[in-house]
Amino acid sequence: MTSNLRLRLDDPTTPIEIAAFEVARDVYPTIDEAAFTATLDELALPLAPRVARIQEPRGQALALSAHCYGTLGFRGDEDSYYDPQNSFLPRVLERRRGIPISLAVVLMAIGRRVGMVVEGVGFPGHFLARIGGPDGVLVDPFNRGTIVDNAALERLVRRALGPQATVQPQHLVIADRHAIIVRMLTNLDAIYNARKEHALAMLVCDRLFELTEQPSRLRDRGTHALALGAVASARQDLERYLELAPDATDARAVRDALSRATARGSILH
Repeated sequence: MTSNLRLRLDDPTTPIEIAAFEVARDVYPTIDEAAFTATLDELALPLAPRVARIQEPRGQALALSAHCYGTLGFRGDEDSYYDPQNSFLPRVLERRRGIPISLAVVLMAIGRRVGMVVEGVGFPGHFLARIGGPDGVLVDPFNRGTIVDNAALERLVRRALGPQATVQPQHLVIADRHAIIVRMLTNLDAIYNARKEHALAMLVCDRLFELTEQPSRLRDRGTHALALGAVASARQDLERYLELAPDATDARAVRDALSRATARGSILH
């Protein structure tokens, strides 16, 4: 069955914030989309008259940042960076806290409502936003929307990739909706893995496999299923992973896990 998230992403008219809303709906099934959209409309409304005559990207960036981080009080969550709430946009709007990618989506949603071109940039280790199109400026959503110059980019890339790394053109490619959602889900996958929250991790792996068709997502889903005692489900996923990636470097370990799952299933039945 195709998920609502996949259906929304397949629709080219879906705004990025609505796709992100669907990610949150997996964990908060009762959240209201109309109320969520209305909240964003209200947050953007006071900014519109302030930016109506600003055409230059730097001026737009400064106005958007002043509104979102000054007037509205959004900020990067330095105290609890790995709290999964920072990846769920409705909770980010409520708490006014987030991580780089979720705050970038807030900038994109509010900016679009006042006529700005705001795009996500999948920079290594630290998601950025670009305001004003190809000749625009880069801003750091986590650091109060400050404009990022070349020196700051070099610091960010070295922090993410090592002291010898330099900024490459592929680091500054604009992230489309699909790439943004996959990165948000990948963040959640890492968080749930670290917390050993297997049921939620399984759900995230399910979404990631649906969106990427990466065999490793089946392996991970099967591993979480095994940890939860869902032996039949684990066996199905692990067998399928080995069919799709028989020469994977971890194939032996997965076969061992599959053997344990099969033995456990025999005992249970």
